Amino acid sequence: MMKSIQARRFQARATPIPSATPGTMDSSLVTIFDGDVEIGNYQRNYPSFAETTFEPFEQGGEWYALYSPDYTLTRIMKLPECRDIGSEDHHSNGFCPVELFVPRYRMVTAMQPFPGPERESLWFESDGEERRDPSSSSVRSSFSLGPWRSLDIGFVAGCHWGDDSSWKLEVFDLSRAADGVLHRTARFGHLQLGKLPLADAIRLNRFLPYYELRATIIQQQRWDVRTGALIDQYDE
Repeated sequence: MMKSIQARRFQARATPIPSATPGTMDSSLVTIFDGDVEIGNYQRNYPSFAETTFEPFEQGGEWYALYSPDYTLTRIMKLPECRDIGSEDHHSNGFCPVELFVPRYRMVTAMQPFPGPERESLWFESDGEERRDPSSSSVRSSFSLGPWRSLDIGFVAGCHWGDDSSWKLEVFDLSRAADGVLHRTARFGHLQLGKLPLADAIRLNRFLPYYELRATIIQQQRWDVRTGALIDQYDE
């Protein structure tokens, strides 16, 4: 599942800012665009991951973004005003994001060519782009594509300070994002990601009435070749 540019109204581009003080980190100027129109910017106090730590999402017909102006936190921005509305604060041992991802999807309603109820499914990201022609299916069905929507959860890849040997995956509850409130948890436990963009590492699907939303996640594991034992990275 590749991230769909078509599904996101806003995007960010980063420009490096060299530090004027020897011994201190460079930073980044992150410029925000609404389509091709520049609408605002902010400075991130870290030279890397500036573009991947800006992620727009839609909620209740309004646009917001998860973003990381400080490398130890994630906050919420109201769009298109580019106004910070709150959430995490700087913490010396905070979770340092390197990528943010709020999946976008479209509701697809299919009427089968034989008597029976309509079937609803979710097409995520590039699967939901209009260039994918549902009529090419081997089963002749009529399809109705709904508007783009964002999930009410977001994913964050990153690490706690000093534990950057691999990226871990945590989850944001976005149900109160409009109030500037984020709740982050390690919902899937201590999960180490492989070196892939989140949109490629996480495959989402829902198959009603059999099961609700589920995720297939590509993760990183280390094994002893001779014994076949799974290695805990903290034991090495």
